[in-house]
Amino acid sequence: MFSPKKVLLWSVILVSALSCRENVVFDEFSHIGKPGWNWSDKRAFDIEPGDTTQMHDIYIQVRHTVDYPMSNLYMFVNVYGPSGQSMKDTVNMILAEPDGRWVGRGPGKIRELRFHYRKNTIFSEPGTYRFILEQGMRVPSLPVTDVGIRITKSQ
Repeated sequence: MFSPKKVLLWSVILVSALSCRENVVFDEFSHIGKPGWNWSDKRAFDIEPGDTTQMHDIYIQVRHTVDYPMSNLYMFVNVYGPSGQSMKDTVNMILAEPDGRWVGRGPGKIRELRFHYRKNTIFSEPGTYRFILEQGMRVPSLPVTDVGIRITKSQ
């Protein structure tokens, strides 16, 4: 039988988990099959953030294998707004510490990490925003298994 303290504890945990999820506006990965992420392989994410007054945090997410040959990953981030405006950034994600330990976490041979790309961003007009991620390294193919975008309401 459950004691009142255990019921209260589980209730608090459940409410906390659900309230954290309410802040998530978008969270999606795009799977990259073998042989890996190529220069020509662009990944697009169409996002409708909804609220044009709320500030948002934007994250870039990556899953890679432990066979990744370098400690970082350069990528190009292209953003296209609903009325045709565009922006292009170059992002350098650090995947490993100087001593070789992976920054990302995960079981087995896959590591996952999230890069805080933009803080307190306002999507100024309603509609669909398209984010396109491109691999920007000097190696034509990398052991990256998935890339993604996550957008949350700023706290």
